[in-house]
Amino acid sequence: MKSETQQDPYHPPAASTGPSGGPPRAQPVSAGNAVLWLSEAWTLFRASPALLILLWLVQLLIMAAANLVPLAGTLLMPGLMAGFLLGIAGLDHGRPLALETLIAGFKSHPGPLLVLGALLLLLGLLAVMVGGTLLAVAFTAMASDSGAGLMLGTLLILPVLVGAFLLLVLAMWWAPGLVVLHHLAPGVALRLALRGITLNLLPVLVYGLILLLLYLLVVITAGLAALVVGPLVIITAYTSYRDIFQHPATTDQNR
Repeated sequence: MKSETQQDPYHPPAASTGPSGGPPRAQPVSAGNAVLWLSEAWTLFRASPALLILLWLVQLLIMAAANLVPLAGTLLMPGLMAGFLLGIAGLDHGRPLALETLIAGFKSHPGPLLVLGALLLLLGLLAVMVGGTLLAVAFTAMASDSGAGLMLGTLLILPVLVGAFLLLVLAMWWAPGLVVLHHLAPGVALRLALRGITLNLLPVLVYGLILLLLYLLVVITAGLAALVVGPLVIITAYTSYRDIFQHPATTDQNR
């Protein structure tokens, strides 16, 4: 008779929580690992391409419907992302995917994932407020015919807005996995995800360039490549997460 863990295709892999049950820690990796994230994601995609594409399309439909209600999409996104990550983690450990993968996160950690969505929403609003303030400074400089002031305002706005956007995207990428695979509290997961970003700025930059190339591929193919690129990009959230966040016991054994 199969154990409960074997029967549940969304049960987090035992290796993710580690023998001591302590939290994982973020580790720096080399810039070239960003390429590995994509190649490993491709290997996982090839294991179940049709169902992964279907899951991605269903996720898009759910998000489109949720976005009809203000702010609902942001609140639900971590839960949907967590379900996808649980499915990929199961696939990585030899378990089959199923359509209900998308709600697996809500079934196992509904409260923490909704709280995580609320935290990301608040951070997004904060970023908009900061960006709006900087825009106001730039427009004030423009009104006063101060070219130097306008240039200074622009130089301040662009890095802050781009940096805030990337932080939120990558936090959304990794924090849900830390909640459902490591059972961390939402605030702790978000803080650790941001820690993973700051330790890996160069790999994240290379990763961003790879995503840009994939986006260009989608444009060149008039959107057809999105059927592969879309789920592939989400799988890279798992492969990058697996690379950066290791349990202390695992990391100590590799030293």
